[in-house]
Amino acid sequence: MMAGYVVDFHHRNACSRCRPDGSCARLADAGATLRSWRDRRVQRELRARRDRDGR
Repeated sequence: MMAGYVVDFHHRNACSRCRPDGSCARLADAGATLRSWRDRRVQRELRARRDRDGR
């Protein structure tokens, strides 16, 4: 949940770690966290579908 807040914040403001080129370690970490969470969610859904369908 916090990763989502970081992304939302960076859409509105720059933080103390934002660089002039627009890159930010906090934003990069939040993006990696969200991608990982989405990947795990997809895997859980696929497993649940397989278990439900008896495969």
